Amino acid sequence: MRRIFCFFLLFFLTIQGVYAQATLLMTEKSITLEENFALSFVIKSANQSVETPNYKFPELPGLRKLGVSRAKATDIQNGEPVYSFTFSQYYQAVNPGTLLIPTAEVVVNQQSLKVEGFALQVTASEQKEEVVEENKAQIEELFKGQNSVFLALSSTQFQPYVGQGFSLKFSLFIPDDNSTRYSFDRNDIQIPALIQKIRPKNCWEESFGLQEVKVSKVVYKNKKYTEYRFFQSTYFALDAKKIFIPALSLYLLKNSEKVTFSSKPLVISPKELPNHPLKGKVPVGDFHLEESVSRNTLVTGDSVIYLSSVIGDGNSILWESKLTESDYFLNFLPLGSQSSVFPYGDKMLGNKTEKILIIPSQPGKFALKSYFNWIYFNTRTATYDTLHSGIVLTVSGQPSDRLLNTQSETMLLYRGLEKLTAEKVIGYRWMDWRLIFNILLGLLILWLVFLMIKAKK
Repeated sequence: MRRIFCFFLLFFLTIQGVYAQATLLMTEKSITLEENFALSFVIKSANQSVETPNYKFPELPGLRKLGVSRAKATDIQNGEPVYSFTFSQYYQAVNPGTLLIPTAEVVVNQQSLKVEGFALQVTASEQKEEVVEENKAQIEELFKGQNSVFLALSSTQFQPYVGQGFSLKFSLFIPDDNSTRYSFDRNDIQIPALIQKIRPKNCWEESFGLQEVKVSKVVYKNKKYTEYRFFQSTYFALDAKKIFIPALSLYLLKNSEKVTFSSKPLVISPKELPNHPLKGKVPVGDFHLEESVSRNTLVTGDSVIYLSSVIGDGNSILWESKLTESDYFLNFLPLGSQSSVFPYGDKMLGNKTEKILIIPSQPGKFALKSYFNWIYFNTRTATYDTLHSGIVLTVSGQPSDRLLNTQSETMLLYRGLEKLTAEKVIGYRWMDWRLIFNILLGLLILWLVFLMIKAKK
């Protein structure tokens, strides 16, 4: 018994150890200047949630750190869900060329994941990315009236809808032509205390994961600045209450003397959403749908894999998994899902991906928009909107239900049913026609029996 107990204990600890271990991933080693390179680690667990680990990603020469994204994926293996949690550090190249990245390491809790040295090819983009008017307005507001060193707390939105994301950044800007030398002092105490004053209440937070000061170059009206970014997060207001963020003060050392710089206070005024039955129950933002199927043409009984990804700047955790029920025409089997958040410029984008196996039971043409749609509040149009699937499956072959052959000449009740699109048969999707036929037949028999009994009397 002791041996058996020790065996099971060892097996349990081994399984736990496997789940607790992190594995390393990296993206392609060839990118453009507008694309990001990413280092990631993945933790697998039997639980639906895990505590955020302590981690540190390395500095890489020729690359500057962006934000850290988090993703959760669910896969079905042997009928059981397996959960994967991915943390990714994004890097952006400064100049095109070949970057020789030396051996480095990613530290996750007490585990060290070795990154072997490699060459990263960075190419110039064919087209320059245009600066949208919204970003121009934000930059103008940020630098208005500033000529020397200044501390700034900025927001991408000042009147977001309730549930719409707005990003807060806290940075120090020093002109490159500044002749005075400054140095930081006790930032390990100053910055955490200031960040606590920034974080608004009644908001969902998606952090960019800045664990150290992010240094970058900024050019405004031909004047160069060095930006020291201390904090950046995206928030989603949970109600329409105004958000007040006080002026923040940071002191630097100038020839051993303290010099204080202060930011302007901010007021964020969330707007109520228009009345709607789904108000507060659907994401708020600007989304688009990316989808694919392994094939569009198949035979009854065969299977096809449907992938859908809803991507946008709204809070993607509100997207519900598409637990579509099977009906008379199509059978659905969920294979897995993944939700992730990742930085894109000054925004934190969300991605909700579903993987579903579809097995048709009847021949015909079926528009998947009758089965898959995503409702959200579109901040670009200020209206409730719906994303619909644009895929149509063409199914041939015999019906899988041999007792109900929709192609048989004798089954006049169902003739032509398989030729209808899924849009036209949506009213029949939840009806079992064989059951209805049997009920009608049973009622007919009971009526005949009743007439026979009545005739005998």
